[in-house]
Amino acid sequence: MNQVGRYQILEELGRGAMGVVYKALDPAIGRTVAIKTIRLTELNDSGERQRVRDRLLREAQSAGVLSHPNIITVYDVLEEENFAYIFIEYVNGSSLEKMLRKWSLPEGDTLLQFLRQVAEALDYAHRKGIVHRDIKPANIIISEGAANGEPVAKIADFGVAKFVSHEMTHSGTMIGTPNYMSPEQIQGTIVDGRSDQFSLGVVVYELLCGEKPFSADNLPALFYLICKQEPKPVEQLNPALNETVDKVMRRALAKDPAERFDSCGDFVGALSFALGECAGWAPVPRVGQIADR
Repeated sequence: MNQVGRYQILEELGRGAMGVVYKALDPAIGRTVAIKTIRLTELNDSGERQRVRDRLLREAQSAGVLSHPNIITVYDVLEEENFAYIFIEYVNGSSLEKMLRKWSLPEGDTLLQFLRQVAEALDYAHRKGIVHRDIKPANIIISEGAANGEPVAKIADFGVAKFVSHEMTHSGTMIGTPNYMSPEQIQGTIVDGRSDQFSLGVVVYELLCGEKPFSADNLPALFYLICKQEPKPVEQLNPALNETVDKVMRRALAKDPAERFDSCGDFVGALSFALGECAGWAPVPRVGQIADR
């Protein structure tokens, strides 16, 4: 593929269950973008396929109203017979997921600053009535920074994530990992910004403790854990942490959304305060990993 619409393909950035992500050039204004392709052939029924196309356009349009330095901007949408294309801001950087795999996470204070940026961006979206629904390490990108700028955290897949996680799971294809889903997502009840807070809490727990708070060999068991079981105390997995940090994490990971913090910013603020009591705290590598600092 050399071109999509007016956009000239420069290189392939990655492949996933739904399609390919490309780096491309918009020759009209000389802007580099990323193109996320979504394959619609997974849906065999033509009526269902049209409904999904319409929903995708609505979701991408709602995400397009988000203008925040810590949210990857949606520029354009193009729909063809078997594919939909989302044109988004190109960010030169690495996801938290890649950093976790390679154990190249930032130091504690810097990591906290990135989490504050993520929380601020989520609260901004929530005030506009937009819920991400798929917060996970792969959707948090740490930019390498511009020539005169510091690296920043950016949230990817607003709008697209909601479309993919709902529609493709509904059609029988599980997209991504369900480990970061909130109990209300699993139970099919009303979802608001506190669901994103729960997912962010799962991400933070994994960063701090080296393992996910909920993990099982099959989906029914995993969903039971998320909805019914409490995770291990964080100080059992990371001795540098204390009970105060655990209390913060348990509130963010409360099964009942009403018991969580009022906002993602409140959660990360409380976390920052609690970690301030833990001199020399640091994230713990995943089991089997060796820290390469």
